[in-house]
Amino acid sequence: MSKTGLPVQDIIEWDVPNWAHLIEYWTPILETLPREAKVLTVGERNGGLTLWLALMGFHVVCTDRESPEPHASLLHKKYNVADKISYRALDIVHCDLPENSFDIVMAKSVIGGLKADPKNRLTRSFAVQQQAVDNIYRVLKPDGYYFSAENLQGSSFLQAVRKMAGKSKGWRHFKWNEVKELHSSFSAKEYHTFGFFPAMFSSAVLNNIVSFANRYLMNWLPANSKYIAFTAARK
Repeated sequence: MSKTGLPVQDIIEWDVPNWAHLIEYWTPILETLPREAKVLTVGERNGGLTLWLALMGFHVVCTDRESPEPHASLLHKKYNVADKISYRALDIVHCDLPENSFDIVMAKSVIGGLKADPKNRLTRSFAVQQQAVDNIYRVLKPDGYYFSAENLQGSSFLQAVRKMAGKSKGWRHFKWNEVKELHSSFSAKEYHTFGFFPAMFSSAVLNNIVSFANRYLMNWLPANSKYIAFTAARK
């Protein structure tokens, strides 16, 4: 457990010191929303964000392109929140959910990986990813919130490292202006960017050093040099 009392490792899963800032940024908004709100999580293969929302008292529909239940439910049972969660398969690009049906939609590191054809990486494009966000907008009720954490291109240094490691072919890392374009239909948007260096070392000490450096650099570097964009967008 972290000092917040939350199982942050199970919620965030990887690169925890940097991506965990979504808890800091989104909690003040979530705490103002009624617990009877209808909540949808997207791309929840392991159910981390769903766990966080259920621990906050929300009832959540937990989804992935194939139903995440067989794996994610083990995590939710571990924390005794399984009674607050239902599961279903959902392709958010070709979404069949009715409009105006959810108060909250949440996704972490999902949109940049979407393709028109899940089996063909050549069908991964900004237009397809915009279609997914437009579907999220459609299923949200008026004044509903979409909480999104997505991968940005980041600095030239990070882009070069990704290329050398072969990490640039399986994802579309958004440009900063593309993030804003994705959410242009929403009436209000709140953005935060974070992270110059990923904190993905096997050593917790090194990860903490990287996290400290990122916090120091956050106020000095422009948004397009960071590699995570946190968005809270209201319909």
